[in-house]
Amino acid sequence: MRDWREVRQTKTRNDRSCSMFAWLVGKYLLDHPYGSEPEALRNARAREYALARLPLHEEMCDEFWGGPATCYRIPYAAADFVVPGASYKECAAAYGATTRSFASGVNHTVPDYEMVILQGLGGFIERAEAEFARDPAPYREAMLISLRALSDYMVRAATFCESFHPEAARRLRKVATERPETLAEGVQLVITVQDMLLVDNGYANALGRLDQYLYPLYKADEEGREQALDMMCHLMMIVDRYHEITNIAIGGVKADGTNGENELSLLILKAVDAVHSPSTNLSARLHDGSSKEFLQACVRLIATGIGFPAVFNDNINITMLVDAGIPLEAARDYALVGCVETVVAGRQVPWGDGRFNMPEIFCDVVRRLAEFDTYEAVVEALKEGISKGLMVYRDNYLAGLAAYPPEKFPMPLLSALTRDCIMRGLDVNDGGAEFPRFHGVGMMGLATLADSLAVVKKLVFEEKRITAQELVEAVESDFQGHEELRQLCLNQVPKYGNDDDYVDSIAAEIVAIGTGEAVAMGLPCGGRIFGCMASNVQNVSAGAQTPATPDGRHAGAPLSDAASPSGGRDREGPTAFVNSIIKPDYTAQNCTVVNMRFTPEMFKGEEGVDRMVALLRRFVSGGGHEMQFNVTDNAVLEAAIANPEEYGDLIVRVSGFSDYFINLAPGVQRDILRRSIHGAN
Repeated sequence: MRDWREVRQTKTRNDRSCSMFAWLVGKYLLDHPYGSEPEALRNARAREYALARLPLHEEMCDEFWGGPATCYRIPYAAADFVVPGASYKECAAAYGATTRSFASGVNHTVPDYEMVILQGLGGFIERAEAEFARDPAPYREAMLISLRALSDYMVRAATFCESFHPEAARRLRKVATERPETLAEGVQLVITVQDMLLVDNGYANALGRLDQYLYPLYKADEEGREQALDMMCHLMMIVDRYHEITNIAIGGVKADGTNGENELSLLILKAVDAVHSPSTNLSARLHDGSSKEFLQACVRLIATGIGFPAVFNDNINITMLVDAGIPLEAARDYALVGCVETVVAGRQVPWGDGRFNMPEIFCDVVRRLAEFDTYEAVVEALKEGISKGLMVYRDNYLAGLAAYPPEKFPMPLLSALTRDCIMRGLDVNDGGAEFPRFHGVGMMGLATLADSLAVVKKLVFEEKRITAQELVEAVESDFQGHEELRQLCLNQVPKYGNDDDYVDSIAAEIVAIGTGEAVAMGLPCGGRIFGCMASNVQNVSAGAQTPATPDGRHAGAPLSDAASPSGGRDREGPTAFVNSIIKPDYTAQNCTVVNMRFTPEMFKGEEGVDRMVALLRRFVSGGGHEMQFNVTDNAVLEAAIANPEEYGDLIVRVSGFSDYFINLAPGVQRDILRRSIHGAN
């Protein structure tokens, strides 16, 4: 087997140089101003123009055609060069004026790969032709133009690479119009579709349930099975060169409720390990029937320190989707996009989200702490503050969404690849998708808030060891002159993450409040706003703007990370950690992030692997939502900070993604160092 890590280091990654595709699209748009034709047709023809003219290069083809060379060819240094008719900057501006924002539904999605594999691109074109013949509306024509343009591009690429890679050319030519019949043909089709959506503002789009939709091809292709691991490694290499967060879901139940694990699930785990790229954002779906073999394979990959796979609980996600109106069979077929967000693959409006600082809301309550006679009144004031804050959030979000009307910002190719848009003749953001929009509110600082409320409850109202005014004065002065009180808050009150019901019950109540207030708001389109205990890395920047909090946190210090305990405060071992984080009810939350760190010794030998398998089973049976893992010690991370040039390949799990440690901002590096490290106890 090739040394894929060595190959990865020699390959060119997507450095986000200027997009040749954007230049060509922009050139067409400049030549055809807004209003010169229906906007959906203008959009589709601009992309047809670009795909017909994208330069082709031999580096686009290794074993498969595609990857970032398809998308990015012009270095930033040359961005001012003049092209026939317009400068790059003019073209890029014209292109940018037609693209949607993240929150309005542009990326963080999965095309309908199940049907792409079953029907082939030709099948989609036939359906689009039939619907256009029945109802020749401009949007139907736009989807048809987009699909044909992609097919024509594949034929052009096949002709180009015929002389130096005839087998790749054959595959390309076939899947341009026909259904794939071998695993290699299926992989090629997936790569090409992913390329085209990536190049068109498609950040953090996912591959979905790769082991499910490719498995029929794998099973039927006896010759291809022998090369399957190599093919998966090639695919992961292309994902690495995207330098994007590309979520890949494996495992979980099938639509009929049976266990979906298969040989391809295990090969994907091996391929991710072989390539060892932080871009291959692997997500393992777990459930009560997950096999020991699958769990052990997941643990062995986690033990390498790459931070993959993150693990997700089918019991929680499927319940959440069904409660949101998704039919059970479709809910069972969920996938993850971006970092950790749950969607119905290929059948839904693209995901969007934002951030909401709960401890900042609580700081307003703390300033009035002396006004409250009971702890319950404090919680009620917090609930009222969260409710008001979320209504402001919703109003701002809807105003932002209204700035991108689908008739002005259409997405005909993504729509054509999303189930029901062809049949309905509508854009994915205009009611075309089978299922409506989900939007997530990333509720930051769960443990900061829970630990702070525990201080108020215990020290002020129950034990009366300090007065409300004393606590207010301490936090408003950032504990200057109040260090003794701060130590009392830090050391004499239970902390989330240690299996102590006193504070864990408070965390559960906070989750319930945030969940209920978010879900109650709804969306005009029939979609749903979800609470999400997730912060990406914005707990660091949000903390910088948040005053001191009663848990002893200084002003400006990071908030607790997502749904994890506050850094360094979970001290009772991994079992206690898991027992805490499974207590909140996450069945109405779309996504959460729980970061956990282990020493490498935790995974030593079969005993270590089985110990971790038992912990994962406890996570599933107890109702945990998501967990992800770092396997590093502080000495290595400190050394990487001091001598980054010696640790260029050190990967860590950051939040809902992994990255090279030396690429992280110093504040994020220190936030990772603050997380407790658990051993084998």
